[in-house]
Amino acid sequence: MIPAPAPIAALILAAGQSSRSAPHHKLLVADAAGTPMIARTLQAVCASTVDHVVIVLGHRAAELRAAIDAHGPYARPVSVTVAADHATGLSASLRAGLRAIAGRPATGVLVCLGDMPNLRPDLIDRLITRHRRDTPPVTIPVHAGRQGHPVLWDRTMIPALMTLNGDRGGGALIRTLGARAAIVPGDETIHEDFDTPARLERFAVTMPSPGPSPGPSPGPPPGPPPEPLQGG
Repeated sequence: MIPAPAPIAALILAAGQSSRSAPHHKLLVADAAGTPMIARTLQAVCASTVDHVVIVLGHRAAELRAAIDAHGPYARPVSVTVAADHATGLSASLRAGLRAIAGRPATGVLVCLGDMPNLRPDLIDRLITRHRRDTPPVTIPVHAGRQGHPVLWDRTMIPALMTLNGDRGGGALIRTLGARAAIVPGDETIHEDFDTPARLERFAVTMPSPGPSPGPSPGPPPGPPPEPLQGG
């Protein structure tokens, strides 16, 4: 009997203030099909072979949760947690997500940012394949000589990730690993930035890629519609 592949959890960090895209919350801005950025990112992650997804919310959590629920169901099990101390920085969101998966049997944790609506599911699957084959402490996508997101951490790295503080992600920790970090080729989407009005305007006229058939929903029915780009 062939054993089942080692399960992989995914965290989507979506708790930040989105201050650089003010007056809009970039994760609530909708594309041309009316799908908000946070739901597009979630759809992309759920189209991969991750086993389950945890979304970490904070600033405007109720609105983001409503937008997520309104565009489900999704192709993977999805749950939501709130980082009460999200204002202290990115590390607070990461810790909240890691606590949320503590009781799950995942051997690796994919950490994704909430503003990655064009993320390719096949890239996630290549990260997972490399992780399962070689079990490195971390597996990172690289394009044009630069590291990007999402990043896949081996479960053995969770204690170290839990010690991060302030507005730091895992970059400093990756640097300490040196050649032990595994590299997977990515594309320009691993570096995408939606922090300017011009970039959000370009997102607002895009259409989502076709995805797989839906699966379990993260929770209750819809609330308010996604935030339009015009009219603040």
